[in-house]
This record gives sequence, structure tokens and C-alpha cells, in this order.
Amino acid sequence: MAQKNIRWLLRELPSLVGDGVLDGGAAERLRSHYADLAASRRNWALTIFGILGGGLVGLGVILLLAHNWSGMPRPVRTLLSIAPLLCAQCLAGWGLLRGKQSTSWRETVAILWTLSIGASTALVAQTYHISGSASQFALTWMLFTIPVVYLLNATSPALIYLAGIIWWAMEAAHGSHSEWWLWPLLALVVPHTMQAVRGNPYRTRPVLLLWGYAIALCFAVPLLFENNLDNLWVPVFCGLFGCYYLVGTFWFDDSPSVWQKPFVLIGSLASTLFAFVFASEAPWREVRWYVSYSNHQFGYFSLYDALAALPVIAVIMLLVSCVRRGKTGAMLLGAMPILATLGYVLSARPQWTLVTVIVFNIYVFALGAQRLVIGFKSMRVGMVNTGILLIFALIILRFFDTEMSFVARGIVFVILGVAFLVTNVVLARRKTDESS
Repeated sequence: MAQKNIRWLLRELPSLVGDGVLDGGAAERLRSHYADLAASRRNWALTIFGILGGGLVGLGVILLLAHNWSGMPRPVRTLLSIAPLLCAQCLAGWGLLRGKQSTSWRETVAILWTLSIGASTALVAQTYHISGSASQFALTWMLFTIPVVYLLNATSPALIYLAGIIWWAMEAAHGSHSEWWLWPLLALVVPHTMQAVRGNPYRTRPVLLLWGYAIALCFAVPLLFENNLDNLWVPVFCGLFGCYYLVGTFWFDDSPSVWQKPFVLIGSLASTLFAFVFASEAPWREVRWYVSYSNHQFGYFSLYDALAALPVIAVIMLLVSCVRRGKTGAMLLGAMPILATLGYVLSARPQWTLVTVIVFNIYVFALGAQRLVIGFKSMRVGMVNTGILLIFALIILRFFDTEMSFVARGIVFVILGVAFLVTNVVLARRKTDESS
């Protein structure tokens, strides 16, 4: 709820109690709930400013030291290199001993401590000419950040850790097999995330952590395939985003806003986009096999083929859970990875390409129709417009594939435009009638 609406509700509570609409206990519970919500939002505003302030102070100190760095003797440079880190640690220790629990304080000190670790490590290495690559520096920095996450119970260093570990894996992936070490490293902040998600997963802190993991996995999964991703991207990415959508639908679909369910948002957008891509013939012509079709006939599969199959298998298991849980509405979009994988397998035979394209055109149309039906039943204008947009976009794409005259295209555009307007008018009138 917006802040102005919260203030209005708090002002109206006395009159609602006086008119007998609410009793005193209910009014007090509402006042306590929305007052805490408003205070939480103010705290997060303070936290954001604290994080920015801590980061700017740390960067400013680094710049001031860098101005006369080369002219200082080595012992002085060493002392100055570790001074920001010692100050941050002392500040954190003082706060922990004093029992400071405010989010703004913890996040501010945590970001200052995290930046000090990176700066001190780099400066000491430069002072004593310690050789090393960028990936080694990133790994060292991130491992020293883990204690900050748990000692201060802070979110900002956890997000920095996820980004830094992905950076390290991307830098060190070629020939070092670091992609396998990436997964236990990512798991180091899982307990922190689970603790934040427990209770209410739609608060700002757990939502940010879930966004961090959702984005990190988009980079971590492709790293497993090294140079074979060009041949296996269809089952890998479609399976991954299908799992995103279904997992988010199972556990994080009750949030009051879209941004609070990152797995559903990323999974649904990516799956719909892939469905549009596969509705054309061009991507199927570009699909190449890691092993030739003849080798597959003899039953030869590599480790990468097995890894690529895992997300699709997970999607199948989640679809079975959809049936058991009664979430049949999620099955249509959730089934996209299975259709894509079947098309990927059949793409080895050119005569099946046209069939696959037709199936995906029908599938995209079905997605749009499903949203139209759900929107009409629930009286949600946004859902109806989304369904019409899907069908509209499909028709536009087909215009580029067929020799349709300008007159025919113009007529279709007019019809779809009228459909948009009529649909919105009808839904608006129904909502007005229901409210009255």
C-alpha cells in the first residue's frame, strides 16, 4: 500500500471506530500493522542511504590515499592499506558488543567492511608486488566477505558475494574446471538466504536475495557447458527458465506485487520470449548438435547431454506436482521446455522443422487465449491486455513471414485495435457495476 493510503487509513480509524464499523481491538491491530509497515519502509530508505554513504566514504579514502601513494615508504603504505579494514572491523565489533540491531547500521557497516577487504587486499598485493590474476583476487575477496554476511546478518555483502563469485567463475572458467567449484561457493550464502526467506519471503531483504540468486543462476548454469552451450542451449535455457516459473509458482506466487516474485517474473518472460523465437523457422535451422545425429542413433551421449537433460527432467517432475497440487493453470507455460526439447530433437530431420514451427505458433496463440480467459474470469484488465498483446505480436511476426497485402494487414490491425478498445470498455463497465 502506498504511503499516502496508509496515512489516510490511519486518519480514518477513529471515525470508523466511532461509527461502529470497527471495534477498538481491530482498529489497534490495523494501526500497529500499517505503522510498522511505514516504519519498515523508512528504515529501508535509511539503509539505502547508509549503504551509499558507507560506499562513498570507502571510495573517498582510497582516492585520498592514492594521491600520494607512490611517494610513501613501504611500512606506511602497509599501515594505510589495512587501516580501513581495521576501522571497519572495530566499528562492527563495537556495534555487536553494544547490541545494535538496526538494519541501516548493519548494512552500512557491512558494505564499508566489504569494500575495505577488497581495497586492503589489492593495496597490500600492490605494495609487496604479489603476483596473481583478477580471478584469484576476486575469489580471495569474496571468501573473506562470507564472515561479514553472517556476523552482521547483512544482505548487501551477500549480493556482492554472489556477483563476485560469478565474476570469478567467468574469469577462471577456461580450462580450470572452476565451474564445478562454483556451486559449493554459491551454496555458502544459502543458509543466510533461507533464514531471510523464512517467515515472510516477500519482505525487501529476502526478495533482494532471491533476485540475486535468480540472476546468478542465469550465469552459473551456462558455465557448466564450457564450449558446448552453442549446441545445447535449447534444453538448457528453456529447462532453466521453466524451472524458474514453476518453482516460483509453487512457493512465491502469493506476493502482492510482481517484483516480489523474481523466479515467476524471469521464468514467465523468458519462456514466452523463447516460444515466440521458436515460432519461426530461422532458429531451428541454426540449431546444431554436439554429437552428430548418426552418433546419437548409436546411443552415444556425452556428459553435457546428460546435464542438459536435467533441467527438462526437473520441469517434468514439477509439472506432475502441478497436477497433484491443482495448479493446472501453470501447466501450459510450464510445458514450454518439453515442446522446445522435442523440437530440438526433431530438428535433426529437416522435414520436421515446419511441423515444429506450426506447433509453436499454435502454442503462442494458446498462451494468449489462456490469458484472455483468465482475465475475463477474474476481471483483470492487465491480464486481458497481455493476452491480446501476445496474439497481436504473433500476427505481426507472421506478417513478416508471409506475402500478405497491405490492405489485409491494415484490416487485421484495425480489428485488433477495436478488440482492445471494446475489451477494456466492457471490463471497465463490469467493474463499475460490481462496485455499485
